[in-house]
Amino acid sequence: MKKYSLTLGLGILFLLPILALEAQVWVPTGTESRRASALQFDAGGSSFQKDYYGYVSPNFTYNHGSNFGYSFSLPINALAVDKDPLQMDSKAGKIREMDYNSKNDYSRVLNYISYGTYNQQVPGKVTYSAYTGKMVDGYVGHGTIVNKYQSSSRFDSYNPGVMADLNTDYVGVQYFANSVVNFEVNAARVYIKPLAIGKSLFSLFDKSADLVYLMNLRGNVLDESGRLSVEEEAGSEEAKNKKAEEARKKEIRPISKDSRMELVDNDPWYNRLTIGYTRAWDRAAPVQMSYNTNGSPVTEKNLDNPKTTQVTRASVEGMDIEYRLLNLPFVEFTPYLDFNKIKGLDGAQGTHYGSVFRLGTKDLNIILKPEFRQMTANYAPMYFDSFYEVERFQKFPVSSPLRPKYEYLENQSNAKVTGYYHTVYINFYHLGFEFAVEDYGLKGNKRVFAAAYIPLGSSFLMSFYYTKKGYESQGKAFDLDNNTQAAAEISKSFGPIVLRLQNYRKYYLDSSEKSFVSIDEIRFLVSGGISF
Repeated sequence: MKKYSLTLGLGILFLLPILALEAQVWVPTGTESRRASALQFDAGGSSFQKDYYGYVSPNFTYNHGSNFGYSFSLPINALAVDKDPLQMDSKAGKIREMDYNSKNDYSRVLNYISYGTYNQQVPGKVTYSAYTGKMVDGYVGHGTIVNKYQSSSRFDSYNPGVMADLNTDYVGVQYFANSVVNFEVNAARVYIKPLAIGKSLFSLFDKSADLVYLMNLRGNVLDESGRLSVEEEAGSEEAKNKKAEEARKKEIRPISKDSRMELVDNDPWYNRLTIGYTRAWDRAAPVQMSYNTNGSPVTEKNLDNPKTTQVTRASVEGMDIEYRLLNLPFVEFTPYLDFNKIKGLDGAQGTHYGSVFRLGTKDLNIILKPEFRQMTANYAPMYFDSFYEVERFQKFPVSSPLRPKYEYLENQSNAKVTGYYHTVYINFYHLGFEFAVEDYGLKGNKRVFAAAYIPLGSSFLMSFYYTKKGYESQGKAFDLDNNTQAAAEISKSFGPIVLRLQNYRKYYLDSSEKSFVSIDEIRFLVSGGISF
């Protein structure tokens, strides 16, 4: 596959972007990625495999308050210019076949249905959320098993994923699925806070604690009923200022998936220890593939997946523990330890030693997440990641013939391997940047991730992400090839009309190449509509 230079790669990322719904390319899937309530359209042209298409997509989005919202669209690519080699039954206006040739593809109409905010923990409250739709950052726990999962990393297959959770001061649960249609990949994490549970049990036998609890309860009821103190009724300015300051302290602040900033004002020591258990599985992970006599994969009828002759249940389980040592207005520090193993593979296990360190305020901060790893060669950290929709059939680095990820690990030894996966986030008011790198000092075991969300003024936006896996040396990290996926957008609004220049780099199954191929789709769109 032809490779491009770093300069061209970055140029494409900044000059060729993504869709209205995905303008915020890299924010946690859920509430933060919602669109404003509107009836809109996107229309224009696209280029794919040297052919040209007309593109149109009506979109309907509605938010019921700040918690519940949903969004639907109907994207259509209609053939305009067919260049050699010509498509079968080629004719102008023909809908691109790969877009709607399987049952999964019809779920493209669903952008999302969302309630609440995933992984938002608020002391003293029960929080819960549910999300189904396009997923750009699926994860559970610390992300050592399921991390940055992309449910729509292929042009020829669309899967709206699922993320849901329930959080309390004592126990909680998180759930993930890669597809609401077939639920092939699933993950569940259950966690407890043992010190908080112990403190609560102890208070049942501590009479003085009961008295304090009753006093606090009485005070809260009075506050909520709106009664004023004697000083406030007398008009004391100092008392009013004090009450206003207390109200500000109780405000729940925005969070990122790796920082608990909203816990600063109410974070007792016994609420900081968390122990979790995670189980994630692919219920039908391919092991052996079916091939034609020419070595190309046999494709299932009306489905864009290779046909398999043998599948297995690939299962990863793990324990994790964390303790938030510091949670101050300007500094947060949380070390964690995850121990995971792949069931069914001889000694396949890995240990992740990491920490989350935040420095700064909610509007201006830097978050560092260094993570060191010790594992066996037949263990795969972040087993379910951005590439898994492809990698369950073809491991990275991409090569032919197809070789499933699970089958590849089956044939590896359990020799010891060490390495790291380090992440840095920079948040500057509305600007966001993220960079991550993974390395084990071995050939073909490196990974890079880079993303940014850059609004310039009120009408101009640049946004992109780029990730690559399985390259040999850091000098090849930004060469665009079959181990790369990316997306980017530049948009400029002119009153009610928005012009968008966008690029997707995703995968599709190319039988002639006998493998999955990473390729670009370029779009130029005009967007407009009415908000309500």
